[in-house]
Amino acid sequence: MFVLIQGPLQGSIRLRSLPSDSHAAELPSGGEEPVMDPDPGLRELVRRCRHDHSGQGRLVVADRLAAMGLQRAAARQVRRALTELEAQGGEPAVLDQLRRWLARWPADRVSRLALAKRLAAAQDFKAAILCLQEGLQLAPEDGELWSQLARLLLAVGRYGDAIPCLIRLAELEPANAACRTELGHLFRRVGYVGDAIHWHGEALAVQPDSLLLHLNHLFVLPLVAESAQQIAACRQRCEKGLRALEQQPFLGFDRDISVICHLYYLIYHDHNDRELLELYGRLITQALGNGQSPEQRSGLPRAVPTPGDAPIPRIRIGFLSGFFSNHSNARAFDGLILHLDRHRFEVVLIHLATSPRDDVSARLEACCQEVVVLPAPLDAASARLTELRLDLLFYTDLGMHPFATMLATRRSAPVQATGWGVPQTSGLPGIDYYVSGDLVEPPEAQEHYSETLVRLPGLPCCYRSEAIEPLERDRTYYFLPPDRPLWGCLHRLEKLHPDFDLALEAIARAVPDSLFVFVEEEVPSLTSLYLDRLARSAPTAREQVVMLGRMDWPDFLALAGCLDVLLDPFHFGSGITLYETIHTGTPVVTLEGRFLRSRFVAAAYRLMEVKDPPVAATPAEYVERAVALMQEPQRRELLREEIAAKAKDNLYDRLDYVRGFEDFALKAVAQARRGEVRSG
Repeated sequence: MFVLIQGPLQGSIRLRSLPSDSHAAELPSGGEEPVMDPDPGLRELVRRCRHDHSGQGRLVVADRLAAMGLQRAAARQVRRALTELEAQGGEPAVLDQLRRWLARWPADRVSRLALAKRLAAAQDFKAAILCLQEGLQLAPEDGELWSQLARLLLAVGRYGDAIPCLIRLAELEPANAACRTELGHLFRRVGYVGDAIHWHGEALAVQPDSLLLHLNHLFVLPLVAESAQQIAACRQRCEKGLRALEQQPFLGFDRDISVICHLYYLIYHDHNDRELLELYGRLITQALGNGQSPEQRSGLPRAVPTPGDAPIPRIRIGFLSGFFSNHSNARAFDGLILHLDRHRFEVVLIHLATSPRDDVSARLEACCQEVVVLPAPLDAASARLTELRLDLLFYTDLGMHPFATMLATRRSAPVQATGWGVPQTSGLPGIDYYVSGDLVEPPEAQEHYSETLVRLPGLPCCYRSEAIEPLERDRTYYFLPPDRPLWGCLHRLEKLHPDFDLALEAIARAVPDSLFVFVEEEVPSLTSLYLDRLARSAPTAREQVVMLGRMDWPDFLALAGCLDVLLDPFHFGSGITLYETIHTGTPVVTLEGRFLRSRFVAAAYRLMEVKDPPVAATPAEYVERAVALMQEPQRRELLREEIAAKAKDNLYDRLDYVRGFEDFALKAVAQARRGEVRSG
């Protein structure tokens, strides 16, 4: 069991699992202490316990054994008593007896860990944390208690409190590389790049032959950058280290160490990362890939006949993600999955072992012919994928979940593809195609991808209009002033490149009575880092910031309608956010960049045929268009009406994308079975 800290980090922190309630698993190895039986009634009590399954008798026996100093024997009786109590009275009875037992024998760490586990399972994290803290007052040198306390603090988002626990564990266990890795990930998660590098370096010093630890140490990229200079320095360090790794002898990949999506945060920088990601892809494929091509494997999926043959059997296609739940990436692909022609395609929905499941998951599962939850071990998951005998395996968001990236180093289907869920190349040699859209890609876009680029008609999404449930909210609902010009930047703060700060400053000075509306990050330190950066780089804009608290999805959808103009960030602009906000008609000012990730809004305007959309070619033009739009309310209102109407008619439910995807899939599978070179 491990704790996942996900979302944009999309990685994991692995801590020791809490002990099982099985008495055999919880007891230390070795035999029982010799029992001399100085208590004449003890043997009789033990005999009666064999026929009394209430659990109470065993607790009496355990109490006497503990009083005699036979702690292991006492612990065994407690575990057996808890099993019997659970069968008789359920979880409340077990919790009550564990509390009673610890009140009498507070130093019983095994029972304390069992109580903490059960309290956490019941979502009573406060009591579970207090239970472990009390144990540490009695045994401050107990590394297991520190580890479990850190685990629970992370589970409730108390990252700042978890850090001292892990540091103490590192002090107690100098050879514990996993703990140091966890600290590196955690410091990166809260935005402290230098500390993250330090702790990943300590982990690497413990296990210098681990490729994973080398990658962890190199890929410390800022979530909220202090400056463009910091980004450049981190990228240079990363690239230099990767090239050095490629020249080293083969290093092992320790699968017991926690993994993050190393490459993900490169996406927020305005660079063509193909070469860097291909280098990364070669390294991890060498370490994890089985090197097996589909032609080398027996029992391949059935062939697709060439045109003219009949009948054409259905293509078996699998969609794999760690986010088929209430997540933006599920909304990005559910229209495609729902509308694929079931006469031509047999659809398999594939969850990772740690994937959350909810109502969104259930709706997607209901429309698929088969639903699979992969096992957690990599080899077992890879084998299960192969057993599915897929014709095409599509990773909807390759690069957001580390386990999906690890799986993609293996060849599990004749055709493997990814697409717009993560708007950059995977760099993995085993991924054949990147599925995008002709309106959103520049002419030279193939240079950005290691995969063969597939340009489907329009935009690479069939966003369902019924997923939008607009609410009527006014500004007072969000405590926003009714009479001030309001800009909206409704994005994760980590997407906001320092280059964007200069545009905000120019806009703030041009419209001094306006306010910039943001939504805070889940991790408070990231919000603080961003505001501190603005105070240095854009002090006028900083004074005009309104930072709203986190909100549920319906409130977020309605917020855009309360704002005058939305500002699309530089270098990584709106994608799913556009679909979720443009129904309000609020104009989005955008800078059309060089890569897919900064071209989506402009492409959407082209698809909707909006007249004179606020699309800029340079940062100066961006500022000019934004300011003009804010200062011309009549023109802005006409544009709002046009956008709302054309989005409703032209942006949602685009079945031309689905039909284009079907044609691509049929062609790609047919080419693979005939042994032809792939083509877009």
